[in-house]
Amino acid sequence: MNLILFGPPGAGKGTQARLIQERHRLDLISTGEILREEVKKGSAVGLKVKEVMEAGGFTTDDIILEIFENRLKQCSQEGVILDGIPRTLNQAQKIDAMFQRLGLDLDMVIQLNVNDEELMKRLSQRFLCKACGAPYTPEEAPRVEGVCDVCSGHEFVRRPDDEAEAVKTRLDVYNEQTKPLLQYYSATNRLKVVDGMKSVEEVKAQIESLLGELQLLTRTSGCLYSAKDI
Repeated sequence: MNLILFGPPGAGKGTQARLIQERHRLDLISTGEILREEVKKGSAVGLKVKEVMEAGGFTTDDIILEIFENRLKQCSQEGVILDGIPRTLNQAQKIDAMFQRLGLDLDMVIQLNVNDEELMKRLSQRFLCKACGAPYTPEEAPRVEGVCDVCSGHEFVRRPDDEAEAVKTRLDVYNEQTKPLLQYYSATNRLKVVDGMKSVEEVKAQIESLLGELQLLTRTSGCLYSAKDI
């Protein structure tokens, strides 16, 4: 089962991706986390993208796709969740070709639908563990106040690209470049939309319903959609 979680910054893709990962034992590819790791390490790729990320922009397709393919080849046979990619039609088309080349099917694209006002509110409240980068919000706060659930770190920070001006830039780029992907995936019957304005648990329930339908179709007809049909 191979999935894409799709939606604007702050829609809750990262939270829902981790919940799906835990329940279905799928690998998670989050391009945002991969890029932040490269920035933290000070790698050649990290140095290239640091300035762009801090300004709220997106890195070039070539860099994103190179990092993505390397990570995809390391994933298990159970399936994968894509979070933060694709962002452009070019990326989507090349990822379909990549899946076909690797003999994989991209089964479903789940869009988390959230309006801009709510996104601005969520991003203004988001914070990260300084040590490991785990994200938190007031709704999804650490289980023990002041202690990171992942690494037990005690220091938290805000992402530079969650500042108001950078958020506006990110939403503008999303609306201009990424929304057209809805038509692309809808045309191949892979797009499903959930109400991302609901609580984390309610969104989780909507997604589980969709995945249950997908698993039923897979068992009865082989697969819902094959990248080889493009």
